[in-house]
Amino acid sequence: MPATRTSKAEVPTDQDFVRTLRGRLGKDPTDTDGLVALGVWLLDREEPDKALEVFHRVTRRDPDYPGIWNLKARAFEALGDAKSAAMCRKRDAASGE
Repeated sequence: MPATRTSKAEVPTDQDFVRTLRGRLGKDPTDTDGLVALGVWLLDREEPDKALEVFHRVTRRDPDYPGIWNLKARAFEALGDAKSAAMCRKRDAASGE
């Protein structure tokens, strides 16, 4: 059975997360799971422009990546681009059919 975290000191920090992502993406810059994780992290830190750049990399590589169009819509909304957000939501709905 895997060890469980018992103290607050063992909880990973943003620094740990970024270090892990850098290592992962350093080995494979086209790792879509790593790119999506980075984009969500950027979006959560209110950096939608940078998140969108990362999400664009994902859709160029794998336009059918689950949920990517919804994430792009969130980034566009955060940037105030309702038209692009709506187009992404439409694409997301179409990919779910």
